[in-house]
Amino acid sequence: MNDKLKNLWRYIFPAMGGLFVTYLYNVVDGIFVGQGVGASALGAVNIGVPFITFAVAVAAMFPMGGATVVAIRVGRGDKEGANHAFMTSVTLTLLVSLLLTAAGMVFCGQIIDMSGGHTLSRDMRDMAEDYLFYYCAFSVPMLMSTCLSVFVRNDGSPTLSFVGMCVGAGANIFLDWLFIFPMDMGVIGAAIASGLGQVFSVAVLLSHFVRRQGSLRFRRFHLSGALAVKICKRGVPEAVSQLTTPVTALCYNLMLAKLVGDIGVSTFSVLSFIYSLANAILSGVAQGLQPLWGNCCGERDTDGMNEYFRWGIRINTILSMVIYGVLLFLAEPVICILILSISVDTFNSKICGTYAAASRTAKNL
Repeated sequence: MNDKLKNLWRYIFPAMGGLFVTYLYNVVDGIFVGQGVGASALGAVNIGVPFITFAVAVAAMFPMGGATVVAIRVGRGDKEGANHAFMTSVTLTLLVSLLLTAAGMVFCGQIIDMSGGHTLSRDMRDMAEDYLFYYCAFSVPMLMSTCLSVFVRNDGSPTLSFVGMCVGAGANIFLDWLFIFPMDMGVIGAAIASGLGQVFSVAVLLSHFVRRQGSLRFRRFHLSGALAVKICKRGVPEAVSQLTTPVTALCYNLMLAKLVGDIGVSTFSVLSFIYSLANAILSGVAQGLQPLWGNCCGERDTDGMNEYFRWGIRINTILSMVIYGVLLFLAEPVICILILSISVDTFNSKICGTYAAASRTAKNL
């Protein structure tokens, strides 16, 4: 096995796992909320997901664009320029996360209404508003964990990047159980658990810079408008790509809330979970290849770039076929696993019929 292939597996698996774990946050929230609070609470969580994923998609512009600039400059041997791009990206992410914190907490009611909440029951709308309010309170650690994981991976520690996301997910699972069942905090507990999970993730990722394991450092710098524009341009394709998730979820939520009501939104939450997890797997491959492509570009290694590109196409083609096969032949078992998010006492005949339709729809994802 040549060095390029070894690097490929070394970066792809942690990136794929890290992104999968990131999307798993909302799935775990849904399962615990559905079991501990009820089907309406599950729908409430799903109503807030479009804005949350929108925030993640917009903020992804800076770490992914900055990571591309960093990888190219590292390939050229310009470590000082790479660190400047790193600090610029972190600063931009921090500023946007503060803006989203303020917007999400001040206008949470209006955001829920725009997402279809105005056509739902008052109970579900209130829970959706509570969930979004407390989730947005943790926008800084939420977006910074994603940002730092990208740069830790680019700085030569893809495994630590994956571990950081896993620690956050593990903390989220435990805190979801603690806040929803023993402490009976409902959807507010789920939102706070997710936020605290991201805090743990940030703490693990910061250890990379505290221990000076790579070449990137937190230090003083002068914000360059030209560099900021370059980072944004490099990151726009990633942001646009990730925006497909919230746009899709928003359109479905609006139509289902209008045509079906509360149970329609709750049903779509299961399909949304499947879509987001599948998308995370495929996008993770691209994110794992990003630092390798960047370094090859900086070194002007065209053959290396083409080789990584071909491997990326092959891997995502195989993964797409596997995901399609699972949903085609095992749609009902997959739906049954995710139906754990609906408590037994609310799983009446109407919901059974709706979820049966969901299992058929899953085959078309």
